[in-house]
Amino acid sequence: MAEAAHSRSKEIPPLVWPRTLALPQSSANLVYLDLNHWIALAKASVGHSDGKRFATTLTACRAAHLGGRAIFVLSATHYMEMDKIKKPEQRGDVARIMEELSGYASLVNRATVMELELAAMLDRSVTEPIVEPEILLLGRGVRHSLGRGSGLTICGPAGDVTEKVRTQMGAEQFDSLVDKAKFLLDRSVLRGPTADEIGELRAQGWQPEAAIQVAENRATQEQKLTPHLDGETKWRRGRLRDVIAARELCIEFQDMLPRALARRGISLTDVLDGPASGRQFVRSMPSTEVSIELKTAWHRDPGKNWTANDIYDIDAMSLAVPYCDVVVADKACHNALSAAHLGERMHTALLRNLEQLPDVLDCWKSKRRQALPV
Repeated sequence: MAEAAHSRSKEIPPLVWPRTLALPQSSANLVYLDLNHWIALAKASVGHSDGKRFATTLTACRAAHLGGRAIFVLSATHYMEMDKIKKPEQRGDVARIMEELSGYASLVNRATVMELELAAMLDRSVTEPIVEPEILLLGRGVRHSLGRGSGLTICGPAGDVTEKVRTQMGAEQFDSLVDKAKFLLDRSVLRGPTADEIGELRAQGWQPEAAIQVAENRATQEQKLTPHLDGETKWRRGRLRDVIAARELCIEFQDMLPRALARRGISLTDVLDGPASGRQFVRSMPSTEVSIELKTAWHRDPGKNWTANDIYDIDAMSLAVPYCDVVVADKACHNALSAAHLGERMHTALLRNLEQLPDVLDCWKSKRRQALPV
């Protein structure tokens, strides 16, 4: 057993962090909560009987937020998962505590981070890396969480007239109006429509199921691996992680990898010289390494029934664990990530419940106050 663990440790490649992902200047801890923990805090905030045991944690979160010691962050996954809360009053309670503690501070979408991590890996194989603009890890609102920036564009018959309108209205008044509009957008998206508004929104093309369908399609893709693993039982008992790593490169990077190679004028054979280098390549990207560990853990179970929720969890953890300081995950994710020692490797406090959070908020040292882990 010790020899196997030592052998595996030698196979773990150093993490390569993206050069152009701009981290927050603040030394406050970035705190990511799984949706079920936000729901628990919401229950505490409204005095629900199920929330009584989280009252102390809620007080600590409020103090850390107001004292500038913690930035509670949202992600695209939160916005999508909120659609699962069907009762408007319950969704409103959760949205209010999210607004209070996060102020709509949002992580950029995972696809953007994956592209930046891929660029960092490929740039090691070229003499002159491509100069790219920096992209903020932390922004504000749903648009940033979807990788669409945080600005607002006004279009007229002749195209973009934003600056013209800004000049006519006056910069201060215009900027204030835009800030208010973005705030109301974020609030409305998070709280969701009322029962009376749903019909009108549907008539205008609102289809929240579209995002869920994408996640369900990806879950189906994972489910299709099950019979192949059932037919080759040695994979579940042996190098399953290698199978998952290879699939991750072929499936998750099938669109962005050819584009990134073409931009640099190189081919994949210039970067990889065999299976071993391929495994190291894909596992050196922090967000992808988290995804690989979760998928590996869950594919060990031949009876695993993949759902859209699993995809949401993978996307959320793949972004939060490498780039946040404190992550309170659900039980399944916590168990898998802790078993893989990713908390230690990425200097992230991986917590299994909210009761642990107050002590961590008081003492955890943000990874941005030290060298990034390898």
